[in-house]
Amino acid sequence: MKTVFKLVLLFVVCVITTNGVSQNKSNKRTSKREIRKRQQKAYEQSRDMNAFNPMQPMGAKQNDARDDILWHSESANTVYSKAGNISVTSPSRYGLKEGLELSSTLPLNYLVPNLTLKKRWMNNKWYIASKHGLYSATPGLNWAQKRKYTSVVDSSANIPLVLSMKNEFIVSRYISTDNRCSNDQPFVILTAGIGFDFGVPIGSSDLTEIRQHFGVNRSPALTGSGIVGNAKIRADWQINNMLILGGDLKYFRGDFTGNHAFEQSTQLQTFVIPMWSISFGYIVSLADYNLDSKWAIIPFLDLNWYFGKKKGRERGLWDRKMF
Repeated sequence: MKTVFKLVLLFVVCVITTNGVSQNKSNKRTSKREIRKRQQKAYEQSRDMNAFNPMQPMGAKQNDARDDILWHSESANTVYSKAGNISVTSPSRYGLKEGLELSSTLPLNYLVPNLTLKKRWMNNKWYIASKHGLYSATPGLNWAQKRKYTSVVDSSANIPLVLSMKNEFIVSRYISTDNRCSNDQPFVILTAGIGFDFGVPIGSSDLTEIRQHFGVNRSPALTGSGIVGNAKIRADWQINNMLILGGDLKYFRGDFTGNHAFEQSTQLQTFVIPMWSISFGYIVSLADYNLDSKWAIIPFLDLNWYFGKKKGRERGLWDRKMF
């Protein structure tokens, strides 16, 4: 009888233990599912709040895609060291080191060889930079003369080597979203700049003003006949992860017909994949150049390839440590 009682007692203990272990396993599985759900929900919220530099899903490899793309070449920020972009109609850029950027509009080099260096002097919420460029329109003027484009250069004009220089002072300010534990991320960047261009002819010259919109106001620097001052305001807005809208207004003052000119441009950039984008928009010229019309418009299309890696998240975009 005692043996039977012991066996029954042992069976009951085994059942209770097995049931308890099963419940614990079930609770653990439920707990893990709940944790995964909460992590995914937190990720979705963080992604929506931080569209400019999205967090990566739990367990995913860190994304090395650049997160400085909102900063246009016209702004006061520079690209990351050893990163940059290659573009068709806008400046291609390369980060020589932190805060120092080299750029050039590559297809334009055939007609107007150009090279620009941008130095960033300050980067907090206020960004300050200076740009210094060297270019020459001599190859383009020779090309136009051979093809008898008399509105650009007279067929009998003597074309010397003209070295032109650009200097600009730029200030940018970003408007950010508060992303709790992470650094602020900009979704709107405002920029203002002021500068001047001039050209120096090497040798005798009888070049005259280029008689076309977008050329008249640049003639003093391109032909080496004077100085052109300019001022600009600009805004860039990240609409979402795939769209960036930008635009600027520029004012020119110098030794050209009418002495005053305005240009306004707007472009929409859309990303096909994280490292490739297409931009399209227009540039409008408005001035009294004594031409057939006081205004002209040029549509444009641009393809951009971005290369290089972003900074680590621990440093953030603004050179500030999180802890």
